Amino acid sequence: MHTADLNDGYDWARLNLQSVTEQSSFEEFLSTAELAGTEFQAEKLNVTFVQPSRPVGVLTAEERKQFEKSKEQKKELLKIPRRPKWTPSTTAEELKEAERQSFLEWRRGLAELQEVEGLTLTPYEKNLDFWRQLWRVVERSDFIVQIVDARNPLLYRCEDLEKYVKEVSPQKSNMLLVNKADFLTVEQRRAWARFGVLCFLVISFTTISPKSTE
Repeated sequence: MHTADLNDGYDWARLNLQSVTEQSSFEEFLSTAELAGTEFQAEKLNVTFVQPSRPVGVLTAEERKQFEKSKEQKKELLKIPRRPKWTPSTTAEELKEAERQSFLEWRRGLAELQEVEGLTLTPYEKNLDFWRQLWRVVERSDFIVQIVDARNPLLYRCEDLEKYVKEVSPQKSNMLLVNKADFLTVEQRRAWARFGVLCFLVISFTTISPKSTE
């Protein structure tokens, strides 16, 4: 694998890599305000009770059908954040600010999907430094490998990541590494071998010796 050092102004060994996938509404408000560079002051005793905009409960068969249809139609809108374009003349501060703004717009787009379209998103990474790490890996690597579980590979596969890799450079390649392939039948393994993306089947293994389980 060929990599190249990119002078993009970061000390990558000192990034905040604490994963953030769940936030309270207040924490999300503060993190969004920080990304936007907003300053604000709290007002005491200024309390407003907000009623849910839609009823909460179990979906009917018709509602579930409509939900699945809407989800399929909006699938293309669920994208991973892109790193803004930069050149060697771009300063570190300019790049960081562009990344913050791009990430903020991405977060707002997902929030709009939930509010306007009524979709419910699964938890996703809200720490910008995690995405910066992914951008760095994509830019430096010739092959991008996604490790997926053989019991449901497409659940873990991120097709938009594959698109982003090709956007960065058409010469880069994507690869799926299907772990725990021993759970698959022979015919299923053959089907994955014919899959459109370069795919390797890996037999799962354990480091636990038989004696330790007795």
